[in-house]
Amino acid sequence: MTGPVRVRELRPGEFDVLDAVFAGLSPTSRYQRFHAGLPQLTPQARERLAAVDGRTHLAVAAFAGATPVGIARLFRAGDTRAELAVEVVDAWQRRGIGTRLLRAVAALGAGAGIRTVEADVLAENVAVQVVFASVFPIMDFTQDGPVVRFTAAVAGATRIEPRAA
Repeated sequence: MTGPVRVRELRPGEFDVLDAVFAGLSPTSRYQRFHAGLPQLTPQARERLAAVDGRTHLAVAAFAGATPVGIARLFRAGDTRAELAVEVVDAWQRRGIGTRLLRAVAALGAGAGIRTVEADVLAENVAVQVVFASVFPIMDFTQDGPVVRFTAAVAGATRIEPRAA
């Protein structure tokens, strides 16, 4: 599983991309991403995750050829603040996909006026913590039990492919 990976803005209602990425996550990856053991997404969660609107919910996806391999998203949580989430299918983890996705969604968010991102990460998920720290050098964090809350300034930008009409 090698080859070029492209990142583009996710379009509203791209359930196929959402489903492919979710299917590529192991039970451990699903637990680390959603903080719960999810064998499948509920219909409500699927609808919410596919409801990208470019204002309150922004997302980018990574593709290896035509195959979706990851998604990063921002859910606006205030005028200039957003919740950040990222998932990369297991077969493509540790190849820089998460870093590319986070940089791309941060750039998209910066263009939409997002200045601060927040992410809740399980304390055991050290790999994602390292990626967040590499992408967001101006960061603070607090720990509450098993969850670490990262708060970071959005800085820098990465070009992504424009959303197709």
